[in-house]
Amino acid sequence: MKMGKKNVFIGMICFVAGLVFASAFYANIMLFGNGLNLKCEAIQEKDSQNNELQATQMGFEKNDIISKTVPIVAVSSLSGEGTVGRLTVKLIPGNANVLIDTNPFLETDLQYSANIAVTVAKLRSNNYAGNKDFILTYDINGSVIGGESAGAATAIATIAALENKDIKKGIAITGTINHDGSIGRVGGILEKVKAAADAGYKTFLVPEGQTKVRYYERVVEEEPFGFGFSLFNTRYVPRVIDISEEAKKEWGIEVKEVSTIEEAADYMLE
Repeated sequence: MKMGKKNVFIGMICFVAGLVFASAFYANIMLFGNGLNLKCEAIQEKDSQNNELQATQMGFEKNDIISKTVPIVAVSSLSGEGTVGRLTVKLIPGNANVLIDTNPFLETDLQYSANIAVTVAKLRSNNYAGNKDFILTYDINGSVIGGESAGAATAIATIAALENKDIKKGIAITGTINHDGSIGRVGGILEKVKAAADAGYKTFLVPEGQTKVRYYERVVEEEPFGFGFSLFNTRYVPRVIDISEEAKKEWGIEVKEVSTIEEAADYMLE
């Protein structure tokens, strides 16, 4: 009789533990399914809530700190797959310094690109913010190829901070940034589009001319040689794939081309 009660008690414990585990597992699935873009949105809200605390700790007023977060999309040098991270730009009282924080450490060309992006943002917004420091925090998993491809996203986030505008949800961008505000070409477009789609983004901006990708298709042709034998000739035929069409059909994401930071800002800023 005691043994029966013990078995019932153990069974109840197992049932409760299983229920807790299943609830946690289901919650994780639901959160993952909502897309990584929700992380950026949550970070924006959290940053807003933390600004008052940070301002107090640093001896500033709450309104002295402005924080904006955008997604950044790159290609992993380890797996060759696209990966989505985030960039947060903060303006704090200072002397127009550009301070860069990366987690983990990214390519050194990121520093050069980030400084160009801040300069372009100042010119575009007509706000040189001589009494502000720019703190740029890049957070992206794994080793990524190049740092310049986040230039356009950096410029957008900096413009948003300088003009204190909101960044639209569900949209991401890749592209370098040039001194004249034009957006330059990058590599790994297809991998980045796929990563953005998997993360839940609905629109992805790419540099002008990069929705068309040229590749070479392997074609094997058989030629009779005689006596029942054949020769197989291999050649590679150039093909062009329209990423905007394929991405919309396969992954449900719109891919649009932009040539300048002004065009990108029209898409991304409220």
